[in-house]
Amino acid sequence: MVMLLALPQSPVFAAGLVKQDIDTTDHMLTLTNYDRGFYTPQVLHIKPSGGKPIEKPYSKLLHLRAEISEFSSRAWLGIDTTGGKKDTTWGKSQDLTEDALGVLQTTFDNIRKNGGHVIVRICYDPWYNGRSNVTPEHKWVLRHVEQLAPVLSKNTDVIVALEMGMHGAYGEMHSDTSITYDRVAEATNLMLRSTPPELKILTRTGNYSAKVLGFDNWGVDFHIDGEKFAEIAKAKGDTMYRVGMFNDGYLGTQYDYGTWGADCKTSICREEGVAWLEKYGINTPYGGEALTTANGYQVINTPEFLAYEGFRTHTSYLNIQWNNNLIDSWKKSHFKGTDFEYDGTKIDSLTGFKYINDHLGYRYVLRESWLSDTVGSDGMFRAKLRFQNVGFGNLTRKMKTKLVLSIPQRQGNLDTVPAPLAKYIEMSNVDFRDVHSRTISVAGGDTVMTFDGNNEISFDVNLSELKYGDWSGGNIDVYLSVCGETIGADCIQFANRLSGYGVYIGRYVYDENKHTARLNSISKSAQKQKVPFVERTRNNVIIRDGERSYKLNGSKQ
Repeated sequence: MVMLLALPQSPVFAAGLVKQDIDTTDHMLTLTNYDRGFYTPQVLHIKPSGGKPIEKPYSKLLHLRAEISEFSSRAWLGIDTTGGKKDTTWGKSQDLTEDALGVLQTTFDNIRKNGGHVIVRICYDPWYNGRSNVTPEHKWVLRHVEQLAPVLSKNTDVIVALEMGMHGAYGEMHSDTSITYDRVAEATNLMLRSTPPELKILTRTGNYSAKVLGFDNWGVDFHIDGEKFAEIAKAKGDTMYRVGMFNDGYLGTQYDYGTWGADCKTSICREEGVAWLEKYGINTPYGGEALTTANGYQVINTPEFLAYEGFRTHTSYLNIQWNNNLIDSWKKSHFKGTDFEYDGTKIDSLTGFKYINDHLGYRYVLRESWLSDTVGSDGMFRAKLRFQNVGFGNLTRKMKTKLVLSIPQRQGNLDTVPAPLAKYIEMSNVDFRDVHSRTISVAGGDTVMTFDGNNEISFDVNLSELKYGDWSGGNIDVYLSVCGETIGADCIQFANRLSGYGVYIGRYVYDENKHTARLNSISKSAQKQKVPFVERTRNNVIIRDGERSYKLNGSKQ
């Protein structure tokens, strides 16, 4: 995969590229990228008078369980348990008030101020206690979707995904006799039409998502290689990549507690669903709550199983609190797999929990960097980088990629001052959503890596308009940063050695007395001898990088 930043009418770049002597290892730190990982749930009870917004989010990745039970005549808020001494109280089906919507907006503002992100679910279950038959008449569900959509649209910079609740206990689309596939699909499609494409919308099961997308005969038609699937995918266009699912029965059984069907003729079974998520959920969040195994069912809730299927489903988030017994078992277990630097055969202290925690969502490692050796007065700079995404998933939102140049500053008789000047150059044609994770399949019972997560990024940049002042030349350190579109501090941490500017990609020499295009170039054959490369033999993949090489399963040779 090549992403090229092309500069029209720029002179041919002939300067040599130099392999940078930088740290290209994954330091195995748990990174503070809060649009993925383990989340903490927090309930927001919204009243007609507004109520109290969440002022201090429990965590940087919050699962916001906003409930609007007071706007449903079918939701009982309190029940008489004293023999007639206290009345049972109910909500009232009515429009959401400005005060109610304001509380939701203030909560999003506070999450933003906290530097966090949020997975949102909205439903009518009072305080998320699992009460049944609380969903109001369908017309009110649709009305509330219309009223909620503008607030959600305004906050896509902090919203990781909308788990389309609205129906049933916990907003999980069960335990309510008024729920039908048609009603869920109508409400979800209304939300899709009323919000921008940046908002990813997830339903509770593959069946619900299939209905939203226009499938009726799931067992027959919901196969990604089938004619009907191709027909619907063509008609839906980008919406196919916007609709996903959340899974609050994750790994509890081979059916994920009913998330996937057992009868593949009438429902979407695990393999069909996983194949759909693998292809169409490539930039869509997927996760939920992992559970302990029910008696008599296949045990699949292991870190080693996630180290296979997590890459296919692009699993990006899980509940840190539920199931707490399973989470505790992961913390006590030893990860037995071999996954690049995460090699359980060599690291006795590597727990299953750490492996999962560090691989939820994306995880970028700079594996190789070649930069221009010298930039002259014409400002021509070239780079060739190789990033490996070793996480389960991919970046699910648009972000800005920038080059950061750390330029020493001259002051009086001193050559430099301690704090260099940082110059930022936006790379509008580089999109890290395209730095994809690995592709893993099963062949004859063996897990096979068919794509190793290595992505090449090449670009030319004209730096001639940079102002160096009276500084005539010297070494300039170069970094690459990927940050949020609206919040500058919302920047991705790479798995290499941490830096305040982003990931360090190397250094070039600035010399105002030279012209870049006249510098001697390094021949392609000479570069090829030095460049790390990926060796593929049928399904086998070996990554060779100088003194290091990796086997198919990710372990070092």
